[in-house]
Amino acid sequence: MGKKLNPTLKQIAELTGFSQASISMILNRRKDVSFSDETIRVVMSAAESLGYDRKIAQAGARRLFGEGLVAVLCPNISNPYYSTLVQAIEQSAWEKGFQVVTFNTYRSPEVEARNLELLRKAGIDGIIFTMRPLESGALARAIESIPTVVIGDKGSTFNIDTVEMDNYSASVLVARHLIGLGHKRVAYISTTLDPNNTIRLQRLRGLEDTFRAECPDGSITVRSRDVTPAEELGDLFIEHRVGFELAGESLPEGAETAFVAVNDMVAYGVIDAVIAAGFSVPGDYSVCGFDNVYPSRLSPLSLTTVDNYIVDKGHNAFVMLASRMAGVKENSKEHTPDIITRVEYPPRLIVRGSTAVACERKGTQR
Repeated sequence: MGKKLNPTLKQIAELTGFSQASISMILNRRKDVSFSDETIRVVMSAAESLGYDRKIAQAGARRLFGEGLVAVLCPNISNPYYSTLVQAIEQSAWEKGFQVVTFNTYRSPEVEARNLELLRKAGIDGIIFTMRPLESGALARAIESIPTVVIGDKGSTFNIDTVEMDNYSASVLVARHLIGLGHKRVAYISTTLDPNNTIRLQRLRGLEDTFRAECPDGSITVRSRDVTPAEELGDLFIEHRVGFELAGESLPEGAETAFVAVNDMVAYGVIDAVIAAGFSVPGDYSVCGFDNVYPSRLSPLSLTTVDNYIVDKGHNAFVMLASRMAGVKENSKEHTPDIITRVEYPPRLIVRGSTAVACERKGTQR
């Protein structure tokens, strides 16, 4: 007996008179579009009469992607933090015979949801998020059948295996370092600050709480700019640009002696703004970042930053995912996240050439 083949969309379209696009949406049970009950009945009846089998269709999607495939969802790969993280995941995946495909979401909930739905239907083996998931509905549907790991911030409320770092404590280290150097007035420079960006908020809170407790006569000035998904997609250097522009707004006022950037890429923009204005780092202004991406250690000016253990987190995330995938395969049933694993990396401040004792400038209060 020959292998059963699914009918093509063209064959169903010829039989029903409906477009192939409409038929595809009906057969895939798309929830974001609607058709009349009669249209759905006609299409499903025609498909069944031609031998349509939904399981075979899903298997075809799986063959398209291949076996042993893991998806990585990240905001972008222009920031070395994410590109390094993806490559670290790939290093561990290749050792185990898995391939990795990367989806950039540009922090768009809609794009994330669309990607998750695609991966769910394609029968992907596992998913790794390199940031906090944004679309809880699509996420809930995906984790019902797909092993998933999140690389994020301590305190995540998702019932998912997580590799995390305590960004609040990381920021406390930065604050104490600057206070020890005599800096009392600090500017926090950040891209979008909202509940979806918990890491950025935790870094700010750590600064504010530490200065409030250990340097009560000091202050933290917050300067942030919202970045839309379209901007993140359209501008490869948006983080550097935000750092440059926001630091440029602070410099004429001359009140701060140090800048803390939300990440190293924003910190580079801050440094360039300081130099463009005729000042020096760290002679006139100290600058700190977070992540410790590779360029941050380069001469002539290396960046004081918090090590984010990027490579280690990438490797660990895949190990956790591989364990979860092996459990699903062994049980031969749908993925049911029962015992959740959380691995936390302790923050480590790396002091380099971008910070020094606070410099007294004319008109600046110390």
